Amino acid sequence: MRKPKNASGYAVIELNHGGIPDAELKAEEFDDLQNAILNALPAERQEPIRQGCPVIVINMETGERIAAFNLKNVKPDKYQMESFARGILDMMMKDMAEKRDKENK
Repeated sequence: MRKPKNASGYAVIELNHGGIPDAELKAEEFDDLQNAILNALPAERQEPIRQGCPVIVINMETGERIAAFNLKNVKPDKYQMESFARGILDMMMKDMAEKRDKENK
């Protein structure tokens, strides 16, 4: 991961949970370190995490992960899964065509 110049502080990155409706999200149980970090975040960032939103907190100076919350709730929606599958299929088809072309030479 490339470190931005003069970066300091932390970043709160919300992960994708499009495959799980907001009403069905459930927060995981947090350990003491996670609770300490969560309580240090602004209230508007705490609420979605407490409701089950998957989040990673990153140290901007080092790029290291400080904490992660609700990672079991990371789930792409149907469109994202289909797009990913189409991308993989295209790569496989190209690879197979290249191998077939090499064999036929």
